[in-house]
Amino acid sequence: MQAAEATIPQRIVVDPVAVQNWDADVTVTGQVQQDRGAGWVAAPAGLVVHFDSPDGELQATAPVQAGGRFRATFYPGPGNIIARVAGYGQVADTSARVLGWISRLYIDHALGDRETNPVYPLRGKTFEVRRTLKAVRGEALPGRKVTLWWAPKGTSGYPKTGWKQVGSGVTDTRGRVKITATAWTTGWLRTGFAGDATYTKVDSGYPFRVYHKTGFAGFNASPEPARKGQYLTLKGRLMRWSSSSGWQPIKGKWVGAKYRLKGQKTWRTPSCTNGGAATDSAGWFRMKCKTPADATWMAYYLSPYASPDTSKTDFPAQATDYVDVR
Repeated sequence: MQAAEATIPQRIVVDPVAVQNWDADVTVTGQVQQDRGAGWVAAPAGLVVHFDSPDGELQATAPVQAGGRFRATFYPGPGNIIARVAGYGQVADTSARVLGWISRLYIDHALGDRETNPVYPLRGKTFEVRRTLKAVRGEALPGRKVTLWWAPKGTSGYPKTGWKQVGSGVTDTRGRVKITATAWTTGWLRTGFAGDATYTKVDSGYPFRVYHKTGFAGFNASPEPARKGQYLTLKGRLMRWSSSSGWQPIKGKWVGAKYRLKGQKTWRTPSCTNGGAATDSAGWFRMKCKTPADATWMAYYLSPYASPDTSKTDFPAQATDYVDVR
């Protein structure tokens, strides 16, 4: 009796697949190998690698080139792509998982989440990063670890090195995670899910700016009550907070003024003798402004609004005082 011919094993070795965006094409590369008795070697050119989606639909094909290499670019849908090579003669057919179900780690603005909460982190203060981890198909991914990383500001955009883990958290039943960290230095933040046997790796990075907290101490508008047309004296002290020394005066910074008439919402620019004032070595400022009627007076540093100037390192500060006019 003639002995049966031995089957030649065949396998697909897939290179790590980078999913840049869940809704974009992916490029899959790798090598088809065979073992003819002396270990795994490259399969001959001319074979074809087929890529199938979970429903069995053919997504793409790629011819095997010299050295057993193949390359294919296609839209992966929700993921879970299988590569397969048909058998021939004594060579067995084979398949390998190319890509797991694609996951998304994103900011859910509908829940009030932002890149950071608060939106403008203050130096030395804690902030929170909130993210939602789901598969592209929509199911939440509970019990997954999400990490938070920081890197110093680079000279050419997104940094490739220098990342340091600063926090982590585990997703809840809805796939949400909240990670708390302390803001120290402007740079970049990145959140990431390392992936597992079922779902793909995913991460995202964005610029991270830290501001110094500032404020006014002892702000007062006087005299009160005042007479219409009289000049008020607006006086106060501009301070900056640090974790090491607490509140310290800021010298040589310009402070401006606004007023809002009683019963109105619009802030107006007053007539002041010098348009504003610079703080002295102890952080004090003093300015004289003409009062038209009952009004709330505001002293402000950098801006009368809460949004900071991204070119500055200090966060704006405001203080108010109401003055009756008779």
